[in-house]
Amino acid sequence: MRKKTKFTFLAAALSVSCLFTSNLANLTASAQVPQVSAEQQAAAGQQEAAASQAEAYRRAQEEYAAQLAAYQQALSEQQAREAVEAAQAEAAAQEAARKLQEETAAQWQKLQEEAAAQIQKAQAEAAAQAAKAQEEAAAQAAKLQEEAAAQAAKTQEEVQAAARQLQEQADTMLAQQAQAGTVSNGRLIAAGLLSSPAQTPLKGLSVSVLGDSISTYQGYIPDGYACFYPEANNDVKDVTQTWWMQVLYNTGMRLAANGSYSASTVCGDSKDEHSSAGCSDRRINDLKGPYGTSPDIILVYMGANDFFRAMELGKFDGVPTGRGEKYYVNFSEAYELMLQKLLRTYPASRIYCMTLTEANSGDHPRVNEKGNTIADFNSRIKAIAAAYGIPVIDVHNCGMEVYELNHYTSDGTHPNKEGSTKMANYVTSVLLQNAWYPS
Repeated sequence: MRKKTKFTFLAAALSVSCLFTSNLANLTASAQVPQVSAEQQAAAGQQEAAASQAEAYRRAQEEYAAQLAAYQQALSEQQAREAVEAAQAEAAAQEAARKLQEETAAQWQKLQEEAAAQIQKAQAEAAAQAAKAQEEAAAQAAKLQEEAAAQAAKTQEEVQAAARQLQEQADTMLAQQAQAGTVSNGRLIAAGLLSSPAQTPLKGLSVSVLGDSISTYQGYIPDGYACFYPEANNDVKDVTQTWWMQVLYNTGMRLAANGSYSASTVCGDSKDEHSSAGCSDRRINDLKGPYGTSPDIILVYMGANDFFRAMELGKFDGVPTGRGEKYYVNFSEAYELMLQKLLRTYPASRIYCMTLTEANSGDHPRVNEKGNTIADFNSRIKAIAAAYGIPVIDVHNCGMEVYELNHYTSDGTHPNKEGSTKMANYVTSVLLQNAWYPS
């Protein structure tokens, strides 16, 4: 319809143009013919007619211009409408594209959620299967452990029975030798065949001693261990006069092993098979009784030489810390490792940590090169033992005061007969007050 309107305007414009051109040609032709006076008059009339026609032509031109302007206005309006329609169409297309994008995103989100749900479900199923398999494996492992433990217990019972039988045979031989007068009282006491007439709840239990020179006696410690007693300047001349042998006699207990090493420290090389350090495997393993049996009770009396050699006391915050194998120069760390190894190696044994007797400098407590005293070391022994639930025998309070050490020791450190008896009586009283029986 709009195209038809365009053609109508063009046709009208062309018609007016042709009429104007024809009249103009007639006027020109008429003006060129010369006339007489009457003719001039006629020419004048024609001129008037031409003027009239020119006016008509002018009006036609104006009408044409108006029609052309109207056409241009209509064309401009049409273009504007088309532009609006195009913009609307583009906006509609953009809206459709946006909706499509939203729908696509929603579908993609839905697919992702479904995939995540499937993955989560698969993971849950896999976890359930893994947990089930783990439970089955744990049950099988527990069953195997129970069977192994039962077998180990049976084997241990058989070993213990054989050890008891061998021990009984050895005791019988010692008893026969005692009747014949060919064995010392020390051997009889160590075997539990000679004790105080008083019956004690500890009678028959086995004891091992982990100590330094104060707990040694020649012939009663492992081969290769350094020994102090008997010593020329000390009046302890018989093993029955040592503090630990007197404890055996007082309680009726028997000796499993005396793993004491003269001049040894708790610190040192924990992994060397020839080490004398109290934290070494060698010292720990040498506490086993005859035929490899575990002692019922272990007495730990070490730390004096660490004090005298001014080993670093170290720190301990009351929390047990696993210790590895190395050369230790820190007393707290070495003492903790020693207790850890004792607990691992002898889980059924009752362990007692013993504090140290005083060391003097005249009538005053001795202070080592690091500024520490025996009291400092004893406090650390108590703290570490407490962290592992190990009872302490506070031998420091046995009654040997710092100003009396010259009376109870031969050199301010090693107890003589009186000092050994004072120690033995104190240790005996604590053991009997806290009587313990193996399970």
